[in-house]
Amino acid sequence: MKKVLVDLITAVFLIIMGCVVLVLPIMRVMNVKTVFITVLALYGIVNLVQFILTFKDKDYEGLFTAIASVITILIAVFTDFKSAPLNLAMTLFVWISFMSLIKLKKIDYYHDRKKKIWLLRMITLVLFILSGLLSVMNLYYETQVQILTLGFFFFIHGILELVDPITNYLLEKK
Repeated sequence: MKKVLVDLITAVFLIIMGCVVLVLPIMRVMNVKTVFITVLALYGIVNLVQFILTFKDKDYEGLFTAIASVITILIAVFTDFKSAPLNLAMTLFVWISFMSLIKLKKIDYYHDRKKKIWLLRMITLVLFILSGLLSVMNLYYETQVQILTLGFFFFIHGILELVDPITNYLLEKK
């Protein structure tokens, strides 16, 4: 039950973070690199805390997600987003690729234990990849649109992450 609660809080945090990023253009925050690195740093920290809190469940998804976020942050730090929007798109694509592999590993974990939730996780993985690819394809516009695209992507990602803990909670209550 503790793991479900921690996963739920993590997903809600990601949704809130997506909403905050959506509001940033209104507040005249226009530095895409800073926004992107900050969001990934917060996401990595939250997932590391999630891993620490649920360590006894032997779920390494939080640790792998934190590592993927750190690697992507390092790529973003040494990349110029202003002169070539393709760099932002490719950096986000690298993070989406890492996350897809991590989510696929989690699906394999559920499938090996013959839990039916693996099918639901597969559907959310496909939706995550589709939303990620759509976001990557729309990062070629001006700064405001880039920040809004990132905000919508992380908002959608938060909603997709919310499906797993809610389903696990409902299955435990059954």
